[in-house]
Formats: sequence, structure tokens, C-alpha cells
Amino acid sequence: MKPMNLVLPSLICSLLTGCNNNNHAPDIEIAQPNHSAVVTTQLSLTAVVSDKDDNLKEIKWRQISGPAQATLEVDGIKDQSIEVTLPAKAGEYIFEVEAKDIWRLKEKSRFVITAQSLEEAVFPQLDKLLSDTYSESKELVPGMQALVDFGIEGQVWRGAVGYRDKDDRVPLLIDTPFRIASISKTLSAGVTFSLIDEGVITLDTTLAELVSETDMPSGYQVEDFHVLNGVKRGGAITVRQLLDQSSGIEDFVSYLSDLNAPDTRSFQAALLGTGEDIPAVWHSDLLIEDLLRRGITQSLGDMPGEQHLYGNSNTDILAWALEKYTGKSFEQLLYERVYLPLGMNNTYMDQHEPARGDDKIVEHYFNIAADFEDIPPALYGNHNIVELGVNTSFAWAGGGIVSTLDDLNLYFTALHQRTLVQDPTLDEAIQSHWMPVRSQEGISESYGLALAKYQMNGFESVGHSGFWGVNAAMVEPLGIRVITANHQVVSDSLYDFEYGAIQLLHKLGIKGAMPLASGK
Repeated sequence: MKPMNLVLPSLICSLLTGCNNNNHAPDIEIAQPNHSAVVTTQLSLTAVVSDKDDNLKEIKWRQISGPAQATLEVDGIKDQSIEVTLPAKAGEYIFEVEAKDIWRLKEKSRFVITAQSLEEAVFPQLDKLLSDTYSESKELVPGMQALVDFGIEGQVWRGAVGYRDKDDRVPLLIDTPFRIASISKTLSAGVTFSLIDEGVITLDTTLAELVSETDMPSGYQVEDFHVLNGVKRGGAITVRQLLDQSSGIEDFVSYLSDLNAPDTRSFQAALLGTGEDIPAVWHSDLLIEDLLRRGITQSLGDMPGEQHLYGNSNTDILAWALEKYTGKSFEQLLYERVYLPLGMNNTYMDQHEPARGDDKIVEHYFNIAADFEDIPPALYGNHNIVELGVNTSFAWAGGGIVSTLDDLNLYFTALHQRTLVQDPTLDEAIQSHWMPVRSQEGISESYGLALAKYQMNGFESVGHSGFWGVNAAMVEPLGIRVITANHQVVSDSLYDFEYGAIQLLHKLGIKGAMPLASGK
């Protein structure tokens, strides 16, 4: 007869249908143990785990080796698949899945992932995309420049195709400066942010606090900046309302529909040889006097803060008011508070100050076709704005800055990485203050503190575009920054490139991007 201490374990083993000597280890099947992917992308690793004795206790996933630590996401202790987000470093990564049963019998299998660098796997595709996009649009587009910043140190793609000067066939380069048009509004806002950071002003500071009656053009008062139903309330307009374009003030730029507007007068002067009365430079006092004299602030339809109404007037009024308040020109404020701190060495106010860096900007075009409403027929044609020498100094703070791809990237990097401002309340306002603009099929748009936000087909773009064919934006969920310029007002090729880049990076899985819906 066996001793009790030997019989009892045997009985337990029998009741539990077997012990180690009869139990089978779990089984792991891997259909694809070797993968190739791009750094920062997300991929799923799947192992089919089974246990003949139905004794499976847990499944463990771990990284065995690799040049950097990946991010592993597992739902539970028996999850047979895992989401892996690769780090930014290229190389070979090995991951292991281990299955264990209640008797501690184990089985292990490994996955090997070869992570390709962005330069190797993505940059050539972006080169081709830019070249193909330009080829399809070069009848109107002189050249295209683009930059994609992947948010990883040193991982920035840059491209340029076409010509800076079409007639002389001067190649366009990635560092050739260009007019950034309304992206200027976002850069100009940097001056305001800096002053708020220092506690000099706030978002709720009013025009009446920034300018006095002696600052106003002759015959006008601060209250004249907003007249609705005969009631004047211009002095109550706030910094916030000028930044988010909700002051109710209309745009002083007519886009050639008003013969008395600075833009139409400047175009006619260049094309027809008229306009001897046009100033050599539309400096800030002239611009403010012009918009007041032309009644831009009269007979308005919205109360301040009530409705978004986009235009250049808000930016220029704010910039002019800051000049009066600080006693410095806005060009000087931009240099001291934005360009210099961020190292933007090739950015300046066109026609208001000397060029910094290369003074040969990209030629840009405005193709005015016969179907443009309210535009004099004498202005029809595809016009080279630079060659004609159109006096665009009227664009000023709202649209007159010249910059480069890299300089713009410096500014938007600081903005998007939340290092541009130090005041947490202001930073939160920049991130969260949005006014609805419009919604159309597949697109939702809103406008904040000199920033526009678009939501379309599963991605969100936050940045700003400009009239001369430029755009700069942060795109989520990809976590990339895209800056594109095609230098032609009426061509969508810059957006064709951006959308193509977004589709490409979604397909590759950059930053674990979610699939996009079809269509543009």
C-alpha cells in the first residue's frame, strides 16, 4: 500500500485529467513571422495560440531586441494579437510571444520586423508625388515647393520642382523665398502672443485701450471702427475679436471687384500704366485711413464677437494699434518678437523693409479668367505679379510677408509644439478657441486665433492658407506638418499634393494613422 503523501497527488492529477507528464504545451502558429515596415508606423502582430488540453493560462508579449523601445499595446492576458508602434530608429526589431498553461508548460515564437527609415521608404515617394502633381498643373503653375516635417528630429522632407523664373528657366529651390500671403496673419499674431505673454495686454484688451483719439486719421474717432445701425462701438472691439476675425469689420481688400480698393488700383497701375496717385508704399497709417474713408467699417451687419467674417482688415487694425501702443513699427515688432527669437533669418515684410537672405522671390501668378465676377475685363489674363511689379505693399500684416519653407516650419513647429508662448491660459486659448465658419459636404471648417481648422475625411488640419497659392498646417492623426506652395492663385495643385501625401502616409501607417474615407 502506497503512503498517503504519494496517493493524494496521484488522485488530484487523475481528477484534473492529467499532470505535467501527460499534459501538452500550448501551440503557437505564426503565418507571417517576418515583416517590413516604416519607422513610426503601427502594425498588428497575430499569433494563433491553442492548447490541446484547454489549460491555457496566459499569453505574454515582449520586445527582445531592437535599436529603440517600441510601444506595445495588448488588451488582455490572453490576447493573441498586439499593436506595435515602431520607434523613429530604423533597424531590426524582434518581438516574442510566449504562451503558458496552468502547469507552467511554455511555448515561444518570435517576429522579426525590419524597420525602414523615412529617407529610404517615404522620401522617394514624396519626391515622385510632387513631380507628378507639378507635371499635371505646370501649364498654370510656375513651380512647386513643399516640406513635410514628421515631428522627429532631423526627419524633414523637402522638395522643389519647376522654375523660380519661367522665362529665364531659373530652377526653383527648396530655400527660394516666396510671398506667404495670408499665412502672414498667423505670423503677425505671434507679436500679439508675445505681448500677452509679457502681461502687456490680454485677449480682452480693447481698441480703446490700445489707441487714443490722437492716433486716429484726421476726422475719425476710435468708435468709427464699428458702426452698426448708426451705433458706434469700435472702441469695444477686443484683441481676441481681431485675431479670430469676429469684429464684424469687412475686408478692405476687394480682390479686384472694387475700383477704389488698394488691390484693384495697384493692379490697374501695373497693367494699364494708370494710378499715379498710388503711394510708393501702403504704410499702416495710409491703410487705416483708406479703409475708414471707403466706409469699410460702416453699415456693418454683425456685432463684435457675434460672427466670423474673414478678411485683412482685422489683422491690419490690430497691427496698427500695436504700433501706436508700443511706439515701434510692426516690422520691428515682428523682427524682435518673432523672427529673431525663432531664428527665422529669411523672413521679412515685403516692400516695407529690406530683404533678408535671397532677395529674388519666386514668381507667382494670378490667372484672371472671364468668369471672374465684377472684375474689369482689362485685368483678364494669367499675370506674373512679380514681373509686372504690382505694388502689393497693401497686403502688409495680413498678407505681405516673405518667408521660406524652413522659416515657416520654425514658426509652426513652435506653435504646434506649444513652445511659442509660455502663458498657459493663452496657450489653452490658442488650442481651444474656435468659431464655426462653414460646413460643406465632407468638410467642416472653423477659425481661431489666427488659425484655421479643417476636418475632412478622417483627418484634421490646423494652420493657415494664403492667396498666392500657399498653405501650412499640422495634420492629425499623422502628427506631421505640411507646408506647400504652388505660386498660382487659381490652382489646387498644392492641395492635390497635400492630400496625396496624407493618403500615402495613411497607407504606410505613419503614426498609426487611421484609414481615410475615399474621395477628396
